[in-house]
Amino acid sequence: MIRISFKTLSVGLIALACMLAAPSAADASTLTYTATGGIITGTLGGTPFTDATWSITGTADPTNVVSGTSASIVAVPFHFLAMTPLLTITTGSSTLQATMVTDGSIGQQVGVFSIDYSVAASGYGIDGFGYLAGDGSAVSNFFAVAGIGFYINLQSPFSGSGVQFLASGFNTDAGLFDVTGEENQGATFTISGGSPSAVPEIDPNSIGSVLALVMGSLGLLERRRVRHTSNG
Repeated sequence: MIRISFKTLSVGLIALACMLAAPSAADASTLTYTATGGIITGTLGGTPFTDATWSITGTADPTNVVSGTSASIVAVPFHFLAMTPLLTITTGSSTLQATMVTDGSIGQQVGVFSIDYSVAASGYGIDGFGYLAGDGSAVSNFFAVAGIGFYINLQSPFSGSGVQFLASGFNTDAGLFDVTGEENQGATFTISGGSPSAVPEIDPNSIGSVLALVMGSLGLLERRRVRHTSNG
């Protein structure tokens, strides 16, 4: 007959309670996309800025990347991932922020692009943020970084330096964003590794119930053990 000591059983039940009460580790499911550059002058929602640096960043699930071919002046292949990018303009000690939004066109989406511009130079690509038309065939208003080796699938970490590739007329939740001048100081585009998905909150009442059940079981076993010892 296998005998298990009261002490061993107690430790095992408490460990079980802790396992039931503890949340499991969350799987990483998103990547963060960031473009930076400077120096620019312009307005955001009517507020002027001068000699500012800029950054746009957003997060999304890379498994949702779609591919297409732009039907603009020349046909170029691209990858696109929809998201809600945050624009930050920094000049001196002042910071302006706004979320990039659509202009209201039917089906239009905002997100991050990787565009194959080999038609301009072999291996040349553009990575950054802009709009995808409702029919999925036109891209416009880039706020991006360009360089050799920048045409990527947007599905894994990446880091590259190049020149900024700007267009004016972005729509934001703070109003229209316009660039009226720029002095390129170099630009970067990065994709950083996964952000953990949200961990569900644990109900304290459920933890209490598990512990109460365990402690009740231990109490019952203790009473049986004492009676057995007394009778013995």
